Amino acid sequence: MELVCLAAGHGTRLGRLGVYLQKCMYPVGLKPFLEHTLSQLLASGVAVPGRDRLALVVGYLQEQVRAYFGRSFEGLEIVYVTQEQRRGTGHALSLATDALRPAGALVAWQADLFVTAPMFRAVAEHPAPNVVTLGPGHPDEPAAIRATVEGERVTRVWHGAGPLYDIGLWRLSPEVLARIGEVAAEGGEVRVLPNLQRAIDAGAACGYVLAEEWVHLGGTLPSPEENVRNVVRRVLELAAAQPA
Repeated sequence: MELVCLAAGHGTRLGRLGVYLQKCMYPVGLKPFLEHTLSQLLASGVAVPGRDRLALVVGYLQEQVRAYFGRSFEGLEIVYVTQEQRRGTGHALSLATDALRPAGALVAWQADLFVTAPMFRAVAEHPAPNVVTLGPGHPDEPAAIRATVEGERVTRVWHGAGPLYDIGLWRLSPEVLARIGEVAAEGGEVRVLPNLQRAIDAGAACGYVLAEEWVHLGGTLPSPEENVRNVVRRVLELAAAQPA
């Protein structure tokens, strides 16, 4: 299994902290935020040290990530892919795909999302060729990331109509990965979801798994400060309940 974590973000929603601290390195219980998810990844069994690789796409303040994690995490090989310019998640995932050249599907997630072991397993084991993770969100979340579900399939991951949101954990097939960086969205960024939507419109099958909650540092609702407090509390609670 090839795995990709998108960890190049600027962390502008963390205010002045983002000036000197890479978002995924935000300390939670004396560990960087990202380390909690990597521990869950290994606990899930989806990634096996000595067999699988994790690509970290880095950019802004990348030296912090490289210095802390080095070339492996508890035996899991880490490779680094540098996104020189801030060009969006689709562009970052395309860079990782070019570097890894996966023979099959890969699992990817955004570094500001806390992913539990059950979430990793659900995405990796889902029978659909492409899988997104949907979860609840505040009503004021961007409407663009709402999803539309019909039965066991997702028909829209971009500007959908349902109450669920794409939370940033995916398993994508080589066919979809080949076009994930094709088109820029509004504002010029090349994002995962608009390009995944184009693939779905062209016939790509996409399933989904449901997350009970959406725990991510990038949230700003009801306020950035309250979101961070909630994230720290839940990460520590969930990590204690599901020890790696």
